Amino acid sequence: MGQLFGMAVWLALSFLCCLVSMRAATAQTTDTLTIGYVEIAGDPRYAPVRGAERMILATRDRPFPAVEVAVDEAKPLSPVIHREFAVVRITAKTADDVAQAVLAALQEQHIHLFVLDLPGEAVKMLSQAVHGKDVLLFNATAPDDWLRREACSADVVHTAPSLAMTTDALAQYLVFRKWRDVLVLQGPRPGDAVQADAFVRSAGKFGARIAGRVPFKLGNDPREREQNDIGLLTATSRDYDVVFVADTDPDLEFARSVPYRTTRPRPVIGSVGLMADAWLWTWDRYGAPQLINRFLAKTGRHMTGLDWSAWMATKLVTTAALRMRSGDFGKLAPQILSDASYDGVKGLAVSIRPWDHQLRQAILLATGDAVVASAPLPGFLHATNELDTLGDDQPETPCRLGGG
Repeated sequence: MGQLFGMAVWLALSFLCCLVSMRAATAQTTDTLTIGYVEIAGDPRYAPVRGAERMILATRDRPFPAVEVAVDEAKPLSPVIHREFAVVRITAKTADDVAQAVLAALQEQHIHLFVLDLPGEAVKMLSQAVHGKDVLLFNATAPDDWLRREACSADVVHTAPSLAMTTDALAQYLVFRKWRDVLVLQGPRPGDAVQADAFVRSAGKFGARIAGRVPFKLGNDPREREQNDIGLLTATSRDYDVVFVADTDPDLEFARSVPYRTTRPRPVIGSVGLMADAWLWTWDRYGAPQLINRFLAKTGRHMTGLDWSAWMATKLVTTAALRMRSGDFGKLAPQILSDASYDGVKGLAVSIRPWDHQLRQAILLATGDAVVASAPLPGFLHATNELDTLGDDQPETPCRLGGG
């Protein structure tokens, strides 16, 4: 009888221990790793693209759903690292309010990791405001080269490809196809000059030649026809293989009118025609269709380059948390900024350059509905990582965040 009583007590204690263990495990999974998504209300980059008579030519969507997709993908990992994942959307009224909103999220909600959907100047101001604090910022939408050069910051990781990366990809493709002579048409906006300068630099880097750099103007004033007539603009004495258009006007009024109107029958690249981007919804390799379909099911729209950059920023965080079995910022930040590689479903593994914190990645060369090629192209070699043929390699940049 005593033996039976002892066994009953033992079973009861075992049951209680199991309950305590289960509750402890449940308590462990209640910890949450929260990622902040930072945006500015009324950001003009997302205004509808309008044409004549107030026609809406296209709408432009924010990449916030891509962050949610990445968080959803990470949910099955929660039992492994005993931590949930969440995202908080932080909307500032103006660029001047961004830093205050982020610092409040840091202090009140203990958010240390932020995906930034901000223009370049706002990224710069925010990086200065959080310098020295336990914060890591992921620039997902600003391509400005100067953010990775003169204004580079140890607190910022750039998952959006730089302008130099996209123009390098185009230049590689032209040289690969032996279309070496390029006519550059440049618009009147400051951004047009920046874009044209970047391409000219890329052309020189890979051995393409600039057949001419011709300024254009919008309008149909006959007195300015030499600057607004596409036939006259492209009727140069020197022949060329391709026309590169640098047009940063939101509605691309001029750029859209260039294909099929050039004096010589030549392909058009740059702001229209063949374009370089982080992503296109028709990319069908390395598991991309599964990601594309998950995004489409969530949003009802196609995934863009901005979406991929925001998704990848979130993926860096969730993958680092899995590898470290932790959500502690002190462990996550060094892991993310290390030489670790990640799967970006674009073939070559992505990783962060130590000297400017730019994410190495393949660049897709595409028309509106088809991927034509993926850069780096065959034949463009590098001593350590062929992805470093795109954008600023270590000897080419004034930024020295690490790596020698």
